[in-house]
Amino acid sequence: MIGSTGLWCRLVGGVILVVCAIRLEDLLPQLAAVRVDRVEASGDLLRITARTRDDAAAVCPGCGTESDWVHSRYVRHVADEAVGGRAVVIDLSVRRLYCENSGSATSVALGAASLMARV
Repeated sequence: MIGSTGLWCRLVGGVILVVCAIRLEDLLPQLAAVRVDRVEASGDLLRITARTRDDAAAVCPGCGTESDWVHSRYVRHVADEAVGGRAVVIDLSVRRLYCENSGSATSVALGAASLMARV
């Protein structure tokens, strides 16, 4: 381990292999509600498959009530800047949540509305 950085280095076949043991929410706190399921690098494309965490509540944009009552899921496909010369595509499965306030004008809160903003 290199100090307290969470990085591990190992010499493998003459190549230094660096493994990162940093949690996503420590590196980018605004993404604490996201779980990365898979990262694939092939040719000129880097594809990240992620989902909003099932244990993360969302706030109704209409009334501000917090909810964790799942309505459904849908997938957002986000194209981002290139990383290491590869185009990046993020497939983010987002929960749609019912607002639990019967008086709210909004019936559904998005489980990742704030995640779609650039970090």
